[in-house]
Amino acid sequence: MKLDRVYLNFTIALSAVAALYLISGNWKHQLILDRIFVKGDQILTGDEIKSLAGVDSGALLFKISLASVRDRIEKNPYIKRAVVVRELPYYLKINVKERIPVALIAAIQGTHDTSDAAMFSVDKEGIILPVPLKRKVNLPLITNVNQTIAVGDTAKGMLKEAIQLINDAVDLAGETGINVLANISEIRLSNDGLILYTTAPSFEVIVGKGDFHRKLVYLQNFISQVTSKSGFACRYVDLRFDGQVVVRELSKKSLAEVRK
Repeated sequence: MKLDRVYLNFTIALSAVAALYLISGNWKHQLILDRIFVKGDQILTGDEIKSLAGVDSGALLFKISLASVRDRIEKNPYIKRAVVVRELPYYLKINVKERIPVALIAAIQGTHDTSDAAMFSVDKEGIILPVPLKRKVNLPLITNVNQTIAVGDTAKGMLKEAIQLINDAVDLAGETGINVLANISEIRLSNDGLILYTTAPSFEVIVGKGDFHRKLVYLQNFISQVTSKSGFACRYVDLRFDGQVVVRELSKKSLAEVRK
């Protein structure tokens, strides 16, 4: 009798598990995707990311390959990482980490005989990106980039140095609360290093190579303490010397022309 009861209980339990399995399977096939939610979008729009996902409303929720959706989204150069999850009963959630441009690049592509200017943008890691045409951007322009680059490349040489200067300027702003980068309109590459051009007042800043944190502190102090004085005008500022800022003033004739 005891064996019969054990067998009966086992049979009932097994039948219950089988029934739950069948019900679960049927339940999954009744879940139809109704909406996709996107978080983390700054450069791309939510609609653009949904389009990259390649999933239509009405698809069976558990038939959607989350890995495939993620891979399609991450093919876009602006997407650093995407996380895709199901949210029962009818939704997909997509959380993206985008590559945010920190500068624009004017690059000379091709040979000296057939050279063309091409515009790109670049993120803080030095990854070359397209120009975000659908977004209003206020970024410094990196010029005189005489190397062939393409979307997806990583910055090298003096271009990499320019990205490091920008990153150091961002770090300095976090330390002091003063954004010296807002005063920089252009970063020009040269064999001797970097040359900056400021906005208002406008002058050339010779930076050279490396030691950017110190040089940016000098520039920040120079802009706040010296350029605010009435009648200030100079031709260039040289930051390459430790402990001092070398200033080349405009001649009296040039200063009169500036004041006109």
